[in-house]
Amino acid sequence: MPLSVAELAERAGSRSLLLKAEEFDDTAVREVLATHLGASELALTDVEYDAASLTARGRCAVPSLGPEPRPAVAEFLTDASGTTAVGLVLIVEAPEWRLPEPFPALDLGPLEALGAQAPVIVLNATPEPDGEAERDRVPAVAGVRCAVPGTEEPLLFLASLHEGAYTLSARFPDGLSLPSLRYVSDLPGWTGADTVTEHFPAHWQGLLASALPSLRDVTLSYAPGDGRMTGDILVGLADEWPVLEGVTLSRVTARITMDSAARHDAWAGLSVELSGHLALAGLESTVTVALPSLTAHGELAAGKELLGGIASDLGEHGTGRLSFLCDLREGTFLAAGQLLGPWEIAGVRIEDQAVMVTGGGDRALEATLAGTLVLGGTRIGVRGNRTAQGWGLTVEMDHLAVGDLSAWAEQAMGSRLPAALDELTLENLYFEVASASAGRTFAMEGSAEFPLPAGLHAGAHLAAQITTGDGAPEAEATGTLVLSGPDTSLMELDLVVDKGPDATSWTATWAAPEGVPLGQAVAPFLPATGSPLSGLPDLLPTVEKISLRHTGRAADGTTGSLVLTADTRKARAVLVVTD
Repeated sequence: MPLSVAELAERAGSRSLLLKAEEFDDTAVREVLATHLGASELALTDVEYDAASLTARGRCAVPSLGPEPRPAVAEFLTDASGTTAVGLVLIVEAPEWRLPEPFPALDLGPLEALGAQAPVIVLNATPEPDGEAERDRVPAVAGVRCAVPGTEEPLLFLASLHEGAYTLSARFPDGLSLPSLRYVSDLPGWTGADTVTEHFPAHWQGLLASALPSLRDVTLSYAPGDGRMTGDILVGLADEWPVLEGVTLSRVTARITMDSAARHDAWAGLSVELSGHLALAGLESTVTVALPSLTAHGELAAGKELLGGIASDLGEHGTGRLSFLCDLREGTFLAAGQLLGPWEIAGVRIEDQAVMVTGGGDRALEATLAGTLVLGGTRIGVRGNRTAQGWGLTVEMDHLAVGDLSAWAEQAMGSRLPAALDELTLENLYFEVASASAGRTFAMEGSAEFPLPAGLHAGAHLAAQITTGDGAPEAEATGTLVLSGPDTSLMELDLVVDKGPDATSWTATWAAPEGVPLGQAVAPFLPATGSPLSGLPDLLPTVEKISLRHTGRAADGTTGSLVLTADTRKARAVLVVTD
């Protein structure tokens, strides 16, 4: 099982520390330990452990360096939560200035004349960063230990020649003090001050100027072939910065990367990234801050507490990794991740749920959910939103049979949609389920081809609703019915479906514009040839209203019918069409 920080401290307290490769999940970590320590385990004796820096000092035997334990330092790396050890960097003092295989075959003897105290080897048993190619890793580095005034234990490492490039690295555990950034702009030829003024708010300019930098790590690489120089520098900046009101960034460091091949503008070839521990609105996260955008990203440690503040049962199943993004100019944030178990939204069970929370600054705390709903044998995506009444979900689909939707509604809401809609297939479907003061509400919208008796067809835009409360659920549907004839303009009728899940009938009405003759009004409902009104459209009276009453085929097989009623100023015409 993974090695916890608490277990690490407990083992180190016995003055001996034994770690096995399988206690680390990352393959790269296990491979380094297996290759260089032989037995796939690390054994440290005479251990002195510093829990604050996660550093163990003692003695360690490395097979290729001989059987005798050598002075060693192990620095452990944790995950974002700070509770699990995921890797380590092991520094072991070598007995000879020329190192044996499998370590870089370098003669470090000449460095003794420059003040080097002892040769060392460094094993990089840490997880591979995202995007790092395997060939870019140098798991074993040769180096020397040097004494520098003002520091207790700086280390200078000379890496092996790797793909034609030489790499020089130095680490200063106690930090090497550098001039304050407020004086850097006074150096001859320095133009960085204008860049800082242009890209950073005044408050951040003050924070940067107040920093007391100390050098922690520096790595420089040089390729003789093309003269390219690249570098990576880690600098400590401050113990704590008050970024905004209620927002604090502590343990602030800056990682500076440079590349001589890119020199086109002030930021090309130079990348500066801050990191630290961010605290705001009761949330804490180890973050990386991108410059000059001042956006912080990391993983949120207290995800369950955040979700519990929105809805008491939202985080009861726990969460996976919650990614965290914060705008340090405004103090707003976004956290997103997965719920570890299914959860109900407005009484509907949703699977594979992801959650997104926004807030901070002047924004109220809001949560949005996304997940999967199984409907009619199809897995579809849904969204959930929090309202004053509770949670609600929304669904959008290209098409779905009303019969499948109605069957699901019966399970989820306790009632089917009106039976008059069962034979339809909805296009561009949208529906939502929301909590209400006295129950829940299901509401849907969509378009469908609407079959009518005797081969007549119409298009319809429908809206249906099911409400639950103290009594039995109520189902109703309304919409717009659109008909057209060969040479007629569109006719849009207001559609009302009888209420109740067993209703098979509906009524549609059309208020005619002034001057429409009866023949033209009823043309969409008559055969193209043989119309009883053929040739008489100009002599017939104008229509004021047309009503359609459709009765569906009954369960006992009784024929359905469509009754058309046309009202004129002086008369009423009735046309009955049967299946």
